[in-house]
Parts: sequence; structure tokens; C-alpha cells
Amino acid sequence: SFWLEAAHSPDTGLGSGSNANNQSSGQVSSPTGTQGLTFGRRSTVSLSGNTWGEVRLGRDYVPSFNNLTVAMHPFGTNGVGNAGQLFYPLAANGTTARTSVRASNSIGYILPANLNGFNGHVMYAMGENASDLYNADDGKHMGFRLGYRNGPWNMAYASGTTKYTTAAKAANDFEQTNFAINYQMGAAKLMYLTNVNKIGATKTQTDMYGTQYDVRSGQVRFAYTQLKATGVGNDATQWALGYVHDLSKRTALFTNYSTVHNLNGGKQFTVGSGNSVTTAGGSSTGYEFGVRHNF
Repeated sequence: SFWLEAAHSPDTGLGSGSNANNQSSGQVSSPTGTQGLTFGRRSTVSLSGNTWGEVRLGRDYVPSFNNLTVAMHPFGTNGVGNAGQLFYPLAANGTTARTSVRASNSIGYILPANLNGFNGHVMYAMGENASDLYNADDGKHMGFRLGYRNGPWNMAYASGTTKYTTAAKAANDFEQTNFAINYQMGAAKLMYLTNVNKIGATKTQTDMYGTQYDVRSGQVRFAYTQLKATGVGNDATQWALGYVHDLSKRTALFTNYSTVHNLNGGKQFTVGSGNSVTTAGGSSTGYEFGVRHNF
């Protein structure tokens, strides 16, 4: 089983270094033809300039998600070793946060690229609820990310809050805060990422230690992740090992192997989605291999 992702992103030059941009991307499962939202990955229009940055409207990645991507995590958010398995929030009080990756109805501003290594992104996203309901503010998201990338260093801090209210009219907001740093030391990139999620009284903290090591024709990747959470049976660890072999600038072979261990009698964490661990304190293992081509 695999997914295909398609994107359409025409840009129009407006003169004086400014551009009007539009990107619409979605995904479909090739074996079944199923998909989520149409253009559910990203659907934005924006106006950008070399000197002043970019103003972006629509459905977009929240700022804190960018610290989980391949620039900050050895495996990024795809495959059996991906960051999402232990970094995404647990459900609490009947609520599962929907804004740990993307938010719709958003207004965002991205700093220009000419700030001596500093970069940043702020976002405000609006919920769609009637104003006279107890949960009128549900889905409203506010977040930011501030980073610095120069020479061998790349680091960023991000935070975001999304409003949620339970049927009992109790605050059940989702808060996410993370910090990522990596250092290029010769052929090896040393990587660290820490993330805290809160939904009501539920809290999870996840720490990842990893590396990407360049070899002659590819790259070796490794990550060890530890999650500690509120309650009994909510802790877990994961390790992942992978290799990417470049065939050309756009095509590569890859293989990855990963194991998730549930701790203290838990059984909710697995490698990949749609799987299950039936034994308390059990483990889940996955592996994959394939061909990647960037069009």
C-alpha cells in the first residue's frame, strides 16, 4: 500500500520582486482510490516579496508542525520511522486535536529569507461555529515559529494553541510547544527534538535523539524517541534505522525499519496507522522499502 500526492502551484510575477502564489495539494491511496479532503494537505493563495516576506491564506501547515519535518527529524513525517507516531497528541476527554499538522481558514505571515539566518512564521486560524454556541471559539488556532539557520546550526522554537470546549463547558484547549536543533559535523548531522502536547489535564512529552549520516551514494538515518505521558500505560519508546541510496538527483531507493515498545502495561502505540498491539506492554515492528522520485 502506498500513497500518491499531487500538487498544483502556479506563481505569477507582479514586478518589483513580488509574486502571487497558489498551491493546492492532496493525496490518494493508489490501491483503493480513497482520499481525505480534496486538496486536504494544503490549499493556499499568497502574496510574497523578496524583501518583506509572504502573506498566506487558506489551509496550511501550522508553525509547530515544521519542527517535525525532515529538516528537524531524521525521518520526517512519513514512513515507519516517522515523527508522528509518538509526537502527535493523545485523545483526552473525548477530544483529539485536529491542528497538530494543519489548520483551515488561516492567515499566516512568513519572514523573508534575507535576515542573516533568522526565519519565522505566525498564524491565526478561525473556527466555523455559530456565535451563540458554548463552543463558538472551537477550532481557533494561534501559533508561531522562530528559527535560526546559519553554517552548521539549524534550530527553531514553536508554539501553538487551539481552542476546544467540552460538552460540560470546560476548557479543553490543545497546546503544543516544541524545540528542535541540529548540527552538521562533517558527514554527520546530529539532531535533537523535544515536544510537549497538552489537552486539558493530559500532557505528553516526547524527546528524540537522531542522526543523518552521509555516505558515498546515500544517507544512513537513525532515531531514538521516548514518550512520557499523563496516566498509566501511556509511555513508549521507538527506534528507527533507515538507508536512502541515491540513483540520481531526483530518484532514490530507500529502506526503513522501526520498533515501538509500549511501557508500563500500555498497548496503544504502534508502527503505522490501522495496526494494533493486543498484549499489554507489547511491541509493534514495521519495515518498508521502495523507490522515491521527485517530479
